[in-house]
Amino acid sequence: MRMTKRGAMHWAATLALAALGLASAAAADTVTSKGTLLKGKITGMSPDGVTFEPDYGTGSIAIAWKNIEDVKTDGSLQVLYGGDGDIDAPLQGYSDGKVLVGTSAAAATAVDTSTLISAVPLGPDGPTWQDDARSTWRYWDGHFDLGFNLQQATTDTLGLSIGTETTRTNAPTKLLIGANYHFGTQTSDQQETTIDPTTGLPVTRTVRKKTVIEDRAYGILRFDYDITERFYGFGSGDVTYDAIQKLSIRGVPKAGVGYKFWDEKIDADKSNFLSGEAGLAWVYEKYFESSAPPAHNDYFSIAFGAAAGYWLPYDAHIGWRMDYLPAVDDWATKYLLRNALDFTVPVLGPVGAKLSFLDEYNNAPAGDAKNNSLYLTIGLTVGW
Repeated sequence: MRMTKRGAMHWAATLALAALGLASAAAADTVTSKGTLLKGKITGMSPDGVTFEPDYGTGSIAIAWKNIEDVKTDGSLQVLYGGDGDIDAPLQGYSDGKVLVGTSAAAATAVDTSTLISAVPLGPDGPTWQDDARSTWRYWDGHFDLGFNLQQATTDTLGLSIGTETTRTNAPTKLLIGANYHFGTQTSDQQETTIDPTTGLPVTRTVRKKTVIEDRAYGILRFDYDITERFYGFGSGDVTYDAIQKLSIRGVPKAGVGYKFWDEKIDADKSNFLSGEAGLAWVYEKYFESSAPPAHNDYFSIAFGAAAGYWLPYDAHIGWRMDYLPAVDDWATKYLLRNALDFTVPVLGPVGAKLSFLDEYNNAPAGDAKNNSLYLTIGLTVGW
């Protein structure tokens, strides 16, 4: 049987594709756990263990180091450990609480898993600028938010919001620094009545007037210290300026202890959690001089708080925080209740879409301000 040139090329291409398929199928990271060899992709490492995506399913699983006998990868990982430890190389094995990282088993560095900060897979082209930044700022992560809204119609609105939050985590400590500012205006037709100087009669006309509908700034500094795996101590201070609520300044220093009711590790940098807090606080509020009495409000408080975070499919994340600050001497009629909810969805690389809700109920506001204020912000966020 004679094979044509076209037929020979077809069979050669088929064999080449088959060889590539076999090679890609054979190439896989491996984790040996309790005598079972698992094949797939290692997506991260931490002092707790390895996160692994097996070939036989979807999603990742977390495997504790105590259940691991060996780990190996075909590709390189950026392994950050200790003070400034940094290795970009494949994993060559694991034994005696140390993971071997290097281009070969003989030249590998033994890294104690208790000193691991993070480990992420690298692409075929090596470390990117994001990987270099991760190494330089290994203890830091955070985000920058930007929101903008514009409407031109019978009523014109214009709004801008900016904010940033960064966290330095180096167990057992965590430092959080954050700030944001929101500003918005509204322009609409309004009826204005004046006295005509010639006739002395009232004259009504329609004019376009601009009103500031949002002018709010907020800043926070918080420090956490892990006492045990579940218990932690904290100290924080936050300040708020809100022109619409006639609030010249609100300061809330507080300190106390917290407990993690639920803490589920997703990978080296992600976890689902639910925590509660209790402590002491001092609430000080000063209102604008032009507002109705009282001129200021201050009291000592028992501080109650709760927080939660949950990772959804496709790396979407939802976070919630609540603060309840009742006065020690008048808890029924003097208190501050704050709720914040954030929902973030990745869009492209480090850029995501973010929806934020903030609701504050102040039971003792300025005399001419309402008790409740609700804020909704939609914008973009850039994480690092």
